Amino acid sequence: SYDFIALDRLSAEIKKKELYRFRDRKYHYLWIPLYAGSHLVGLIELQTLSPISKKRQMELKAMAGSIAIGLRSLLFERDTIREKENTEFSLKLNNELQSITKREDLIDFFLEKVVENYHFDLMAVFLFNEEKEIAFCRGISENGRVFTMDRFPTLPDLTTDYVHVGDNIGYWIPLKTNTGIVGATLFYNLYTLYKISDSLLNTLRILCSQFANALDNLRMFSDLQRSAFYDSLTGLYNRTYFDIVIDDLKEKGPFPLAIIMGDLNGLKIANDVFGHSAGDKLLKEMAGIKRSSCPAEASIFRWGGDEFFVLLPHLDDEGEIREICQTIKNKCRENRKTAVPLSISLGYAVGINGAGNIARLIKIADERMYRNKLLDRKNYRYLLISSLKGTLARKSYESTDHSERMAELAVEVGKKLGLAGNELEDLKLLALLHDLGKVVVSDEVLNKTGPLTEEEWEEVRKHPEAGYRISQSSSELSHISNYILNHHEHWDGRGYPLGHKGEEIPFLSRIISVVDAYDVMTNGSSYKEAISHEEALEELQRCAGTQFDPYIVKVFCELDFNHIN
Repeated sequence: SYDFIALDRLSAEIKKKELYRFRDRKYHYLWIPLYAGSHLVGLIELQTLSPISKKRQMELKAMAGSIAIGLRSLLFERDTIREKENTEFSLKLNNELQSITKREDLIDFFLEKVVENYHFDLMAVFLFNEEKEIAFCRGISENGRVFTMDRFPTLPDLTTDYVHVGDNIGYWIPLKTNTGIVGATLFYNLYTLYKISDSLLNTLRILCSQFANALDNLRMFSDLQRSAFYDSLTGLYNRTYFDIVIDDLKEKGPFPLAIIMGDLNGLKIANDVFGHSAGDKLLKEMAGIKRSSCPAEASIFRWGGDEFFVLLPHLDDEGEIREICQTIKNKCRENRKTAVPLSISLGYAVGINGAGNIARLIKIADERMYRNKLLDRKNYRYLLISSLKGTLARKSYESTDHSERMAELAVEVGKKLGLAGNELEDLKLLALLHDLGKVVVSDEVLNKTGPLTEEEWEEVRKHPEAGYRISQSSSELSHISNYILNHHEHWDGRGYPLGHKGEEIPFLSRIISVVDAYDVMTNGSSYKEAISHEEALEELQRCAGTQFDPYIVKVFCELDFNHIN
């Protein structure tokens, strides 16, 4: 029985193809190198009681040449068989790796098969996160014990094809894909100290490349699956996956099933007034509330643009369903992260799964949701307008006193002009909400203390259109939307946004134009000092016939301001 002898421990004579003799107290020894050409393929050791003669040594040396050639042929055959076995193992492993659809299963399979075939003392896979830091580790020992790590080692430089550990008893091999290095694999004969040959190292590099590609394919498959079955904005399941789940539920045995349908309020106005990023924020916040409010076994879907579905298998307690719905409502009311109030109309149904039953449950939930939508509509519009007015008050230097002063003054003018009943109420509402569109104007522009630049004026001039879109979204306000749109038009046609002139401008808009100008002049703004009542009336009279309706200016200037607060 002999231990392995490293080549660098052999004597200089052996390396020079010479015989090497030595003795101990009892025996004489002769080492005969086995060279096939320039390759040392082995060594013969003879042990005798008496020295071997020179003649016999020469005979043995000649015989060793034949043995070396035969051994070289045998080793070549062995290496060829090993190469074939490695190739077959590599092909088989690669085929099996490509068929696995879960990452953890893929890693476990790779570890088990490689250690089973090559008997490493230890093998471990390390995977990186996007910052190229170790985020995951799984390893296996020679006896098949799988382990993980909470504390990760410091990795070597993995920009090369491999990094050796110790005296070639281990190697770090990077896991490279077309997109970069996704991790590393460690092969380590920590206990046996067996060296890893160059031939085996090349095989391991091929295996790691196959494993890395399998990981990358799995990632791409996961991305494709996610894009096929998940809503990219909210991360919830999408309509496609909903149909798959419904078909699956129809085929399963009977069990309780609850359905919650939801229709998000305010999405259109968020998109139209504040831009699609505000609408996206609304959808994301709602998705988060759904996740945090529903039990873990619930499947949550974004079913359409503003519609959500929740499927709750094995749940038939209506009290629990109502509690889930109320939790969603409460969290919406508490939310302060969106441009418009977060609100959803909900409807639910409870029954048994099955082809006809599921369609019936969806119909019941949909009808309840629609009824609740009608009930919620008035309350939501009130919340929406209050929220937008609050937003405007927080954004603008001009306080809510501006619109309230205008409302009182407008009513007085309206009475003098013969308005009464609904027209007077509309005028008052217009005075309160005429600048609603300023919620889309930046705080910096609204509160700028100096003169506005042309670009800043361009931003300000968008607010009548924004106010128009907001009021159009509400049936309670849609009748004043055209007045809001026209309240900055001038009598001579030089106003904005439409360039209307004279009586093309709605009568109530012409009244508000005068009242608004007077209040701003007498109370000041962020970019203009206040002037006196008399100076304001003179300015109105000066602009009558150009900016303002001259008849309305005449009536306005004849008001008894001593009796107006």
